[in-house]
Amino acid sequence: MRRREFLAGSIALAAGKTALPSSTWAQSAPRINRIIDAHCHIFNATDLPIEGFTKKIMVPKSAQTSELVARFADYPGALEALVHAITLQVKRAAPDLQSEIDTIDGFERDVEKKPTTDWRREQDRGHLRNVLRLIWFNWDVFSDRPLSLTEGIVLEVALEQIKLFLIQQIHEGFGKPDLTAEDREVLGGLTPYQVDAMADELYSRDDLLGRYIRWALLYTRNRYELAEELDQLHGKVAQKSRIVLMTPAIVDFSKWLEDDDELSIQDQVEVMARIACRKDGPRVHGFVGFDPLRQALYDHNRGSAPDGDPMALVRRAIEVNHIALGKTDKVTGGFIGVKLYPPMGFRATDNKHLPDASFNEPAYLRSPDTGLGSLIGSKLDAALAKLYSWCSANNVPIMAHTSHSFGPNTEYEDRADPIFWAGVLRQDAFPRLRVNLAHFGHFNNAVQHARPQDHVDKCWEWTVGKILTNSAEAYADISSLGEILKTGPSRKIVDCMKAFKEHFHDSDERLLYGTDWSMIAQEERFPKLFSSRPFPDVMIFFLRAVGYSDLQIEGIMFRNAVRFLGLGQAERDRFGEKSTRGRLEKFYAAHKLSSEWMSVFD
Repeated sequence: MRRREFLAGSIALAAGKTALPSSTWAQSAPRINRIIDAHCHIFNATDLPIEGFTKKIMVPKSAQTSELVARFADYPGALEALVHAITLQVKRAAPDLQSEIDTIDGFERDVEKKPTTDWRREQDRGHLRNVLRLIWFNWDVFSDRPLSLTEGIVLEVALEQIKLFLIQQIHEGFGKPDLTAEDREVLGGLTPYQVDAMADELYSRDDLLGRYIRWALLYTRNRYELAEELDQLHGKVAQKSRIVLMTPAIVDFSKWLEDDDELSIQDQVEVMARIACRKDGPRVHGFVGFDPLRQALYDHNRGSAPDGDPMALVRRAIEVNHIALGKTDKVTGGFIGVKLYPPMGFRATDNKHLPDASFNEPAYLRSPDTGLGSLIGSKLDAALAKLYSWCSANNVPIMAHTSHSFGPNTEYEDRADPIFWAGVLRQDAFPRLRVNLAHFGHFNNAVQHARPQDHVDKCWEWTVGKILTNSAEAYADISSLGEILKTGPSRKIVDCMKAFKEHFHDSDERLLYGTDWSMIAQEERFPKLFSSRPFPDVMIFFLRAVGYSDLQIEGIMFRNAVRFLGLGQAERDRFGEKSTRGRLEKFYAAHKLSSEWMSVFD
């Protein structure tokens, strides 16, 4: 199931075991004890423009499948009030920058101060109780912005439907076949104690709703906790983590969504850099988000943007330098790459060929005062060229979203087409540009057919295969591939991958393992913590079913990422501090930490 399908509400529940061939499951997985998760996320709610993303992307998609959401179409004020109130509560529950840094500093001085699993469980329950109390008792939170009489009624009806849905998860027959006046009295008459008990029951349940609730609560956690959970999900061998490195990505698309209610990219970089230099814990070196629109706005306004020069921030996140802040000395760096998100509205290149009229969202974009005025595409190209030139000169890898998903409209999602990356990689101006074409493997244009393997050449994955063949610096990660956990979809994906592998014989040298955690954690069959068959082993079985050898699978799970990320000693010897390995060694030395662990890449 694609992430869009879940988040849009069209959830198809699968029964039975996953459908990878039984002969494959009967074999033991190859012992791959070194893994790099090349595509993951450990952001929480404060890091994301949740309100803008929900209103501009998820609600329009959900309206196609959800009757309740569709009812809001004529009453946008009511829906905005509901989204705003829920977003506010979730963001309040998530720790801010300084709180998390102080927590890490505290338990590194005294391990007894580290929050426990039981503490986290109680925090989760408390957050869920607060949300349910908000729905039952805090009408004023939902009406803190002006609503028409009709919008107020629509909002009240929506809240009643949410209450009914929640009670029916505990008492299935309640309110059926129709909600009576007596039922409404019960709905409105619950006490805070009863609402809290309902929250505790829903949190503890092992059904689909319970899983989704616990997944949503991940976004109220410290980022270091999320990194530790991702590490645990991969399992251990002889008390040693199988995951050698995780490279979580920051996303930057708030300018496209007109929602700046998030922790600034600079602040996100600061807290992630603190996690990167923990004395103990998973190895975490991420990708900093870059938005060409933010850069173009900065350039268009001649450097007057309040959040500063985005390219300067990218360099500060990746380059290791000592800077003086008052009486203290601060070390920059700790990141290893840059994340781009084209489906928000830009191509990897050749935006100059798009007419200004095609940039219809956000509305301010064509304003000469608050937006870019005219020649929008050319200005986006110029911003991207700055990034590509610097990344190429400094051997900094780029991760790009190349899936037709999660854009404000279909036309914008078309701009994530990997074909545009072929144009970038052909340019002599960027001779060492290294790109990961992310979210490979869904074969969306083929799986709708009875014999999907006959239609793989119509998929973006086929375009990616051609790019991998023609460019030595191109890679593709297999991330967010929840289909392999499902009956039916897994068979089709295996058939598509077999056809791909047969045509692109050297694909095993360019594919990367990625989870897209924590997004994929909502999948119904995603393995739990301490499972006897953790997710990487599910991926290994899948790759074996496709026909990759154990040696090839080891490359996909580990060695290919070493090359893509520039972690090997050979790259260090060739490029010195202009290599990822060189920068990380300098980063660890600046923090008086050992970098011996990186010998695993040699």
